[in-house]
Amino acid sequence: MSLSPRRSTRDKPGALRTVIYSHDTYGLGHLRRSLVIAESLIRSHLQAEVMIVTGSPRAQSFDRPERCNLVVLPAILKQPDGSYRSRDLNIPLHELVARRSQTLIDTVRSFQPDMIIVDHAPLGVENELVPLFDILKGMKQPPKLVLGMRDIVDDAQVTLRSWISTGAMDAVRNVYDRIFVYGSTWVPTTAEELRFQDLVDGHGEPKTRHLGYLARPLAHAVKSERYLVTAGGGGDGQNVMRSFLGFLGRHQDQPISVDVVAGPFLSERRFEQVQKAVLRINHDVQLIRFDPHMEERIARARGVIGMAGYNTVTEIMSAGCPALLIPRETPRVEQLLRAQRLSTACGFSWCRAEELDDAVFARFFDDCDRGRRPNPEGIELSGRDRLVEEVTALFSSRTAFQSPSRPAGYRPVKEGA
Repeated sequence: MSLSPRRSTRDKPGALRTVIYSHDTYGLGHLRRSLVIAESLIRSHLQAEVMIVTGSPRAQSFDRPERCNLVVLPAILKQPDGSYRSRDLNIPLHELVARRSQTLIDTVRSFQPDMIIVDHAPLGVENELVPLFDILKGMKQPPKLVLGMRDIVDDAQVTLRSWISTGAMDAVRNVYDRIFVYGSTWVPTTAEELRFQDLVDGHGEPKTRHLGYLARPLAHAVKSERYLVTAGGGGDGQNVMRSFLGFLGRHQDQPISVDVVAGPFLSERRFEQVQKAVLRINHDVQLIRFDPHMEERIARARGVIGMAGYNTVTEIMSAGCPALLIPRETPRVEQLLRAQRLSTACGFSWCRAEELDDAVFARFFDDCDRGRRPNPEGIELSGRDRLVEEVTALFSSRTAFQSPSRPAGYRPVKEGA
């Protein structure tokens, strides 16, 4: 199979066509990060047109900027042991992966992107990107290929062994033009631990660029007196909610106003259990199933209790909000490492799930009353602007994409502009 010849003219001269691949086998984090990236490219001087290819079953639940479309892949579910299966279809995994791979190839053929950004998984789920990479090798002028890595993938040695065994490390070294790390040089990242800073491209240029966290500007939001408890996508956050609601039930004397966002992947049975627990409490507790604008809710909160997923932590830092992090520890230790490292870097409070008790919650509320806040000063939160700068530099010597020159006094477009 071959791809069609690249366009000689463009529907929008100067627009950068970008495909973002987001495998999305668990939770909402990958899709939310892909939407932030798309928005950054579209609202910049690059005037991008973006196609997000995602496996998220909640892909249509989020607002998208203009010139951003979705291609939804058949959903794959990551199981507690780290293996995969079809979420909705009664077909073998290898057949589902083949369908997803073909959909991605068809999308690239029709959209003819200048750049493909692969989120997190260098070869995709079950190596589903390999057929596309084989096709790109034969193209005279293939799109630029970028791997986007969050700050922490997992324990570095576990990641190294996995990526060597699957061939992902060979792809990082030999297939990708750039590696964008969505983390700060002030906080140890998996890319640094794997010495990706030593990798160079065919021109001798460093492949790896630390962009900073992909933070929206949230510090201007008007604060409320309400706390926020969030379980991310909700797939495994019921223990956090159960522990917190138990604490409230045992401490009725000090009224607390709190929003509890359960997440769309919390099962109906467990959601009903949380509802019953809320009804037994005299505090002002609002239970919300799903909010597609969690960054705004975090920005308004007096304090946040939640897990330590990338997007949640990034939004907390951007909002300058007190937080108690209870990280997930299986099947990866990503969240545990993030909580530990950001606690050291900027003073987040955190606690392992098995050590969570009333004293931990009481201490957090006492810290909020005393005005204690984390201090992320020094941690780069400008990843959205740096992303645009690095993409511009990546295409600066390439004739297929001519970026419009920046006008005098150019400033990156900010949220809401």
